[in-house]
Amino acid sequence: MDYMVSIKVQLNKYSARKDGTYPLVFQVIYRREKRLIYSPYHLFEKEFDENRRKVLNGRSRRIPAGEINSYIDKATRQLRHIVGLLQKERMYFTTRDIVFMYKSNKRNSLLTTYFKSRIQLLKEEGRTGTAGAYQSTLNCLVRFIGEDELFSFKDITEKWVNSFMCFLRRSGLKTNTVNFYLRILRAVYNKACKEGIESPPAFSPFQDICMSNVKTRKIAVDKSIIQKIARMELGTDLRKELARDLFLFSFYCRGMPFVDMAYLTYDNIVNGYICYSRHKTGQPLKVKITGLLQQLIDKYKNEGEYVLPILKNRKLPSSQLYRQYKNRLRQYNKTLKSISNSLNLHIPLSSYVSRHSWATLARENGIPVSVISEGMGHSSEKTTYAYLSALNPSHVDKANEKVINNCFCCI
Repeated sequence: MDYMVSIKVQLNKYSARKDGTYPLVFQVIYRREKRLIYSPYHLFEKEFDENRRKVLNGRSRRIPAGEINSYIDKATRQLRHIVGLLQKERMYFTTRDIVFMYKSNKRNSLLTTYFKSRIQLLKEEGRTGTAGAYQSTLNCLVRFIGEDELFSFKDITEKWVNSFMCFLRRSGLKTNTVNFYLRILRAVYNKACKEGIESPPAFSPFQDICMSNVKTRKIAVDKSIIQKIARMELGTDLRKELARDLFLFSFYCRGMPFVDMAYLTYDNIVNGYICYSRHKTGQPLKVKITGLLQQLIDKYKNEGEYVLPILKNRKLPSSQLYRQYKNRLRQYNKTLKSISNSLNLHIPLSSYVSRHSWATLARENGIPVSVISEGMGHSSEKTTYAYLSALNPSHVDKANEKVINNCFCCI
């Protein structure tokens, strides 16, 4: 008796999640035996067409329907390919053999598919910034390997990693950006190995790949530039005025990063201090509100929740707030560049310049690096040193003169 292998994609309605979605599964039936293979996706019932076995388009979808339908097509093709191989190689096999081969050879091991599942998980955890970094890495990977290629983790070799690295460099990316993407790829690869999606090789394909960042040109400006920025006349250009005020706000707050300024609320102002936790590290910081800082807080005082006019509605979903933040950051840096041109500055202003400048000026004023590190919320002084510009030779000469005079003043 000949038995047909049935492969059908459907929602497993016996396994609903708390949010009302169902797992998208592949049902394999052979010799009256049924097994389910779970995909990385969960859908609402209204999002899936039972007749066409396709995901429906909809604006409310977190993941584009085309992406999931593409996954369905690829996975179905691979399952049919496995069935074809088993039919040629064996007289007898079971659904267990089909599922075993699928999980051994694929088990979500398509690199792009697994990447997307990690990105979705990060978004659900509210880690939108990290999710954005993973998405940027995935975009580069797709350009390198192609959207439709069935590329799995087992295809990642040291030679392939080197080729990908060369591709990124030819794309015009700087060394530190290339290394950043490679570190994310390595993290995803290691996670896949840890979850058993890919068997750990004897030698990691990243083992001999150097991913250390190179020192970059320091972007601090001296106090005369800070004073010039504070005194500049902007007329009726409100966009430049806001960019200038945000730059100074950051400087007055010991180089507060733009992301922390954006999410700063009036709840963070307590008894004359700004109390907040850094978005990047979670480290709590406390900044005393000086007269100049108070002036800016009063200038932009409003009836909303945010201290500064960067984000609008705190009640928006975190993904929308993050997108709004990224747009404001781009506009901020663009306007700062325009201010740089207006002032004929040799160092173009950016959201990082105020932070680097505060650190450098603090050191030039004799403040210990340990105090600067604490003030900026760094986890170690090593991080702080990366922010500091090289000392002016005249400062080193004066220090040397002071040491020598101290040694020989009594002779």
